[in-house]
Amino acid sequence: MTKLNTGLSGCKLELVDGLLRKHSPYAEYDSRLISQAEKQIVFSKRIYKNIEAPKVHEMEVYWFDMDYVSGQNFEEFFSTASINDVEFVVSTLFEYFDTLISTARNVDVSNKILKKIDSLKEKTSYPIYLEFLRKYVEDNQIVVPHTFCHGDLTFANIIFHKNRLFFIDFLDCYVDTFLSDLIKLKQDLYHLWAVKNQNSYSIRIHQIYKYLWDKLEDRYSSYMDKSFQVLDVMNALRIEPYLTSKRQNVILEGIVKSTELYAISNSSDGGAINPISETETEVDVVTPDDKSFNGNRGD
Repeated sequence: MTKLNTGLSGCKLELVDGLLRKHSPYAEYDSRLISQAEKQIVFSKRIYKNIEAPKVHEMEVYWFDMDYVSGQNFEEFFSTASINDVEFVVSTLFEYFDTLISTARNVDVSNKILKKIDSLKEKTSYPIYLEFLRKYVEDNQIVVPHTFCHGDLTFANIIFHKNRLFFIDFLDCYVDTFLSDLIKLKQDLYHLWAVKNQNSYSIRIHQIYKYLWDKLEDRYSSYMDKSFQVLDVMNALRIEPYLTSKRQNVILEGIVKSTELYAISNSSDGGAINPISETETEVDVVTPDDKSFNGNRGD
């Protein structure tokens, strides 16, 4: 039995008889862990070009076993990736999102977002901003394309191979839409969340990530409307309760304050809430190269 590292959720990982066993960190999390295992099973039954998930073998109340998949993490892969390797990742992600979009139907998720906002009130360092978001959502119908989604699709949750990607650590999501996965990728590719937190920043990886995000942003720009912006902000605010260091909080602050909605909430008119037009979809974001950025660059 070999113990492995844990993530922000606190779930414990260990190798048992050649299989990877994932444990719930505490009793209240048990149902979420099983939901995640079931989501992984559903994903495994779907057909995505060049994407797989480890096969789930057995589930109990507070753990489940799955195949152990070896491969490279994002730092190892992109540190030596060729142009063809990078293009493979681009085309595979395009295929994944296009497949999800092909079955999408629009749903109003305003009430779900309002409930999530209320659940964050006692845990946030941004109470005024959270109240602004509540009023904004109440005044603007938040409609998203309903699809399956991974739930936590950061590059830390992908095992990289030359001709295949393995998605791991699926997460139950309060809003099921491919936008949630796209926003998680933005968290890594645009805001460099993982490379900063793991001190793995390099100019090479930064350039590759910028290229990847530019490709994704260009292809799916029509979906980056006011609903995307709200989910983008909510993604950042939902991370805060799980942070364990001052460094992480500083990086998160840079992300939160870079959003267009944050700028509106601090505007000279006192943060008057005006609906964003459908054409105002570009987010004014501070990049890591901007001297006004509040986060640590990790280099």
